[in-house]
Amino acid sequence: MIAIKAVYVTILALAAYSDARRLTIPNIYPLLLLLLGGVAWFAGFPFIAPLWSHLLHFAIALGIGMLLFHLGWFGGGDVKLYAAVSLWFALSNGLLLLMAVSLSGMAIVVLAISLRLMQGALGSTDRKRGGFMQRRIAYGLAIAAGGIGSLFWTYP
Repeated sequence: MIAIKAVYVTILALAAYSDARRLTIPNIYPLLLLLLGGVAWFAGFPFIAPLWSHLLHFAIALGIGMLLFHLGWFGGGDVKLYAAVSLWFALSNGLLLLMAVSLSGMAIVVLAISLRLMQGALGSTDRKRGGFMQRRIAYGLAIAAGGIGSLFWTYP
């Protein structure tokens, strides 16, 4: 069980690092999380609900995520990563995961805005990217933090 958790954390850390560096999450990370979930299921990882509950949570997260992507509110990598993480949690834990990711996201947004305001106060704006307040935020960091926190909360 510890090895599975370690691989899960490593995959999310690599996805977060990629998103922070390049604002992209390669498809390999969500795919690895899905494959690891299958391995964990058959290896006897102590999931707390039947498989259908995990699959339903995944389908709902992917469906809503696709809608948010279509509206331009989330990137495709963020949607795929969140859906892959949601497979690890039963539908009954969906609110826990959503809240953990949302709170992590709020903290990251507040930190990013604070840093950008400090840069602006110091007179160092980034004109190449449309100004210091126009840059995108790597939400994969929030998904990774919320996913890791939720894993250790749900499966201590």
